[in-house]
Amino acid sequence: MTIHKGGCLCGAVRFEVKGEPLLSGACYCRDCQYVAGGGGAYGMMFPADAVTITQGKTSVFVVKGESGADVYRRFCSECGVHLISHNGDNPQFRAIKVGVLDDPSWFKSEGSIWTSSAQPWHRIDPDLPVIEKNPQAVPT
Repeated sequence: MTIHKGGCLCGAVRFEVKGEPLLSGACYCRDCQYVAGGGGAYGMMFPADAVTITQGKTSVFVVKGESGADVYRRFCSECGVHLISHNGDNPQFRAIKVGVLDDPSWFKSEGSIWTSSAQPWHRIDPDLPVIEKNPQAVPT
């Protein structure tokens, strides 16, 4: 089984993800724009039990998503880097930000979500599927 490792900028938090992502892509919702510093946030979704924090502790910031569900964003308490998130309506999944992987070079986007919130200067790949808001189905 493949194991991907990652962590925050300061090294206080480390994690492992086992297996391959269920899906991957870019999110352009306003919350992800904040987290990513303006651009879309590139992420991959895994089963929750595939993600393990191996060092350090994270803090959590909770916001209400458009659906009314709580969205949990885990970040390093020391350097503030956002690492892992999940939606309260689908706690069986975890989203990992691509940039926090030790080797993000293998990432391959399968499309973009929340393109209705994208800024005019965002460069959304026209060759991949786009979804204006949240996907209606979650992977099984």
